[in-house]
Amino acid sequence: MHQTQSDELLQQLQTIQAELKHCRKQVEDYEAVLNSSFDGILITDGEGNVLMVNQAYERLTGIKIDEITGKNMRDMLDPTYMPNSVVLMVLEEKKTVTIPHFTRNAKSITVTGNPVFNKQGEIYRVITNVRDTTELIELRQELLRAQAMEKVYHQLENARVAGEGEGFVALSNAMKSVFALALKVSSVDATVLILGESGVGKEVVAKYIHQNSPRRNGPFITVNCGAIPEQLLESELFGYVEGAFTGAARAGKAGLFETASGGTLFLDEIGELPLSLQVKILRALETREIMRIGSTKPVAVDVRILAATNRDLEQMVANRRFRSDLYYRLNVIRIAIPPLRERIEDIVPLSVYYMNYFNKRYHQRKKLTREVISELEKYPWPGNVRELKNCMEQMVVLGLDELLQIGDLPLFHQERQTSCQAVQVSGIIPLKEALEETEKQLLENALKKYRTSRQIARVIGIDQSTVVRKLNKYGLQTN
Repeated sequence: MHQTQSDELLQQLQTIQAELKHCRKQVEDYEAVLNSSFDGILITDGEGNVLMVNQAYERLTGIKIDEITGKNMRDMLDPTYMPNSVVLMVLEEKKTVTIPHFTRNAKSITVTGNPVFNKQGEIYRVITNVRDTTELIELRQELLRAQAMEKVYHQLENARVAGEGEGFVALSNAMKSVFALALKVSSVDATVLILGESGVGKEVVAKYIHQNSPRRNGPFITVNCGAIPEQLLESELFGYVEGAFTGAARAGKAGLFETASGGTLFLDEIGELPLSLQVKILRALETREIMRIGSTKPVAVDVRILAATNRDLEQMVANRRFRSDLYYRLNVIRIAIPPLRERIEDIVPLSVYYMNYFNKRYHQRKKLTREVISELEKYPWPGNVRELKNCMEQMVVLGLDELLQIGDLPLFHQERQTSCQAVQVSGIIPLKEALEETEKQLLENALKKYRTSRQIARVIGIDQSTVVRKLNKYGLQTN
């Protein structure tokens, strides 16, 4: 009988060992399944104690398996990396909970906790699923970028100016009016005076007039009156005959008035023209004849004159630095081009136009991002379109990736914020007064760089109506 009991005990032990082996095999299978999951999985009991964590959870969250296994989720809370726990929320609300979360390794994840109830209706397990949504967010952002750029290219198409020639872009009403006037006067031979700051595109408008005029098949010649020394400018404009001066070519030389015959002569920076030459220019305009240096024989010229300056010619006339008769002769038709900071709508289409131009020139495929476009619109562009064109060329040549980022902007853009005058509060004063003083100084600084409440609102990130109200509050006015 004693032998029988021993045999039964041995048989029971063998059965238990077999069941234990089977359980271990099941656990291994469960762990294999859990660890093969691309999503992170965390399992806790009904008190929030961590029972099991898979490898994907560690990879996605940056939390080591041995760092969390056996811990209670209340002990894992961290104000920076885990301000709340979906497990604890499930235990409190007794239902499935989903929350977005950014991990300590900068991943964007979606965390879903599902309660498991026992027969008594109590939660005895919480299964947490963690899914990486970084790629989804990036795809969504890429879609937004694509939609934004589609809008930008649509703007560019709408900004192309009607008429002959390429490269004429205007989306703002101000520049549309400029090109409309230029197109209107292109059909006649009247003299046009183009005014505007340096770099606004005075030569572009002059070319537009020429390319839409009956003289479009003739030459378009530009001379910068401020770039050529006075002693050479006369010979460049009017030419000379043999022996006119020491070093003169034996056969003489035709001047630019003759070279441009049948076409257009664009006198850029006319305000820099020496008084001694202003009389000769006036005579050429009135008689359509010039006389070469060293000659007494007039030469007929068939040329249209367009002139441009960034100077205040009326003030120069008042100061006797520019002849009034030449000023009135030039100022038959006046076209004033506003600076780029006053026509923000043109910044994006011009940027895209020049980006495409330099991509083609340098065999690149660089593209602007929404973030870069936002910075371009905020910048005041003291150098106007010329500066913007230079900026696009630098970004195409020096940009590291196909998608250009803020870091690819030239240094003067990156330092825009730090170069502004600092806002300071003097002394210890009540917080409300300090805030108002800071707000007033900020608006004063903005008024020094921007002319309209709309521009200020765009830069400092508030509504235009709010800017207007605050300007009135502090007795400030836009230019």
